[in-house]
Parts: sequence; structure tokens; C-alpha cells
Amino acid sequence: MEALKVFFVPALRPLFRGASLRLEEGMVQALVNVSQDLGFTLYPLGPVRASEEALAVARRLAQEEPDLLILGVVTFATGDVLGPLLDLPVPKILWAIPEAWLGDALPQNALCGLNLALSLPQARLPVRWFYGPPKERELRRLLEPSLRALRALRLLRRARLLWLGGPAPGFDAFWERPTMGASVEERPLEELFATYEGIPGEAVKEALEAWPEARGLGEEGKRLARLALALRRLGQDYDGIALRDWPEIPERLGVVPSASIAHLGDLGLLVALEGDLMGLLSQLALKALGGQAPILVDIVAVEEGALLLWHGGEAPLSWAAGPAKLVPHFNRGLPAVRDMVLRAGAATGLRLTRRGVALVGGRLEGKGGYLGASGWLREIRWAGEPVEAGAFLERWLGSRLPHHLALAQGDLVEAGLELAFWGGLGVLKGEGGVWGAYWR
Repeated sequence: MEALKVFFVPALRPLFRGASLRLEEGMVQALVNVSQDLGFTLYPLGPVRASEEALAVARRLAQEEPDLLILGVVTFATGDVLGPLLDLPVPKILWAIPEAWLGDALPQNALCGLNLALSLPQARLPVRWFYGPPKERELRRLLEPSLRALRALRLLRRARLLWLGGPAPGFDAFWERPTMGASVEERPLEELFATYEGIPGEAVKEALEAWPEARGLGEEGKRLARLALALRRLGQDYDGIALRDWPEIPERLGVVPSASIAHLGDLGLLVALEGDLMGLLSQLALKALGGQAPILVDIVAVEEGALLLWHGGEAPLSWAAGPAKLVPHFNRGLPAVRDMVLRAGAATGLRLTRRGVALVGGRLEGKGGYLGASGWLREIRWAGEPVEAGAFLERWLGSRLPHHLALAQGDLVEAGLELAFWGGLGVLKGEGGVWGAYWR
């Protein structure tokens, strides 16, 4: 993945004694030392001491389009120096360092400079602040979730999505489209069927050799492999596919595509079921945040303080807590869905909408529920706040969210909150004008 472009610009006022101590050099060195681990390239500029220097640096940054600007408040500085940099429409962190000494003449007045900077009307959001010395351990800890979020934000703005067939019938919430810059190409299902017919038999045979689960299904296994190959061919130039996986595919091909979607997940291709375009974007966001193998799930039950998460067998094998097998679809009786229990461990759920982000954390316990891919989520957190399962349900339903939650392995709640912050998306709090009750 392309490294993030992080620019560091120190601001200082020569009138202060601290301006001559070259404190900004320690800031630069600390950032250089953490850059490789955190996957960014550092571009130091400046320092800026006057408005003319600040304007020149701001013009350069406007052309460079940084992923992040770190503005070093080395000493107190005024709005004519800080303003041109604060006004840039890029994510910004203002980092002020503590005084070089206590007593005698004030060396820098950097904390007051940070205070002034954040109070300026030119301080265009999003902006964060750091106050502390150039200690690599702390910088790494603080920067990591921000950089994960900025990496995800860059992907959301550049993503290319393929929408095959639109949403499943009656799933009208899935007509929602991205607003952050991702491009969407719509194609009819007929193109998928034409591609399916054009896959040569030899390619199907090779695909089955690499897919042991499907080999024992006979003719239906060949259809599932052919379908996976067709989807892979159509999706090769995209970051993911939102697929209308029913009713047309089962009716025309005699198989349900769940197992094919699961197998493509094994190969790293994201396919969102039921034409859920924003669900696909939510999966991509989780993947960019560092989550493993994001899937889409329904919330189907609340029991004993836990949520049962489930969907019809589209999960990659990396999710499996134990054996996984292909079984007929639980309603249609057609092959095949992947039946498996979701593995135990930390998990993060996310749903992007135009109204904001729903963010859920918790721990899967390695216990299943129904045929398909399922698992019980405990230790539930809503946007970082611990909540009981019933309270979660009130917030989720009260937010009037679509019925798919993107789920990934790993604790990504902090990075997800930063994604909402840096993207200006807002975090949903369950205030959708709907309320209800849950009891047992």
C-alpha cells in the first residue's frame, strides 16, 4: 500500500530564546524514527518564522496534497504565521513541546501558542493537538490510530466499486450511494451471466483443484467455481463488488452464490451480498483500518447479554473457529453456503451512512447459532462506550440503520472513531427518532 505523505512544519518566533535551541530537530528525528513502523513518509519543511515564509509553505502544501500536516508549535507564534497553515483543507495535528526549562525567562511559551492556534478562526477542521516532548513511544501510540484512519479515508475517497444488479428486491436502504469520492460503476446482472458462460471448462477444473470444499459437489460445484471465476474476472479492476446475489442467480444457475463469495473472500476479493454498496464501503474501511477479512452480518438475536451475528455462509475460512463445510441453503435447499462458527476474539463492527458512522466493538466467544456463519458477540461497546446488549439494540434500531453490519477481526474501535473524526462523518448515537423496548 502506498505510504502516507506526512509533512512537518515547525513554527517559531525568533524573539523567544527557545527559538535558538533547535528544538524542532528533535521533533523531526522522532517522527523519522517512527515513520517506517507506521507506514508514512515524512517531509520536513520550514521552519516558518514570519507570514511570508508561512504563505510560501502553504502554497507548496496546497500543491503537494499531504495526507497529514503536523504543525510544530516550537514557540509562541501569532495568527499571521499560523493562519495560512491552519487554513489548509487537510488533516492537521498541532504539536507543542513543553518548555526547555522552568524558572528565569520563559523560553518558548509553546503551550500558550498552541492555545492561540486552536482559537484562531482559520483553524479549519479537522485538527487535533498534541502536547509533549519528542518521545517515540508516545508518538507511535498516538499516531498509529490516526494514520490507520487517514489510510482508510484515502481509500474511501479513491475506491472503485462495481455494483452488479443493484440491491436485492425490497432492500431499499441499500440504494444509498457513497458521498466521499468513491466511484461506482453499475452493470446489469446479464453481464455477469454472459461472463459466466464464457469461462472455459479448463479454468473451472483448475479452480476446483484449488477449492477442495467444492470438488465433492459434482455439477453444482462446477457452477459455483465458474461463478467465482466470473465474479473475479469482472472485479479485477475494482476494490470490491456489491452483488445482487438473489433471486436471479439461484433461479438461473441452480446454485446460491454464498459459497462462491466465501471462496473469493479466501482469495482477498470483497463481495458484498444483496447489492449492499455502503456495506461494501464499510468492509473496505475496516480492511484499511487493519481489520482482517471483513464480512457482512445480520443481528438476529439477543440472549443473556450477547448479540448473535449471522449471515448465510459467505465468510472466509480465516474466520472459522473449527471445521467448515458447504451445505445446502437453509431456505432454498440449493448448494451452497459455508457453515461455520466465527472464531473467538476481538471484533469490530462498522456501518457507514450519509448521516454518520455506527461503530461497535466486542469479543466473539467462538460459539455459533444457526446454519451459515454465526457467532455471539459479548463485551459490547458502542463507539467505545460499554453497553448492555439491550441498550445496543435500542441504539442500533433507533438509528434506523440498514440491516447489515460490516464486521472485521481485531479491535479497531479507536481507529474507527478517528476515521469518523478525520472524515468529518460524525458518530451515530442512536438518535434516529425511533424508540422501543426489549425484554426477556
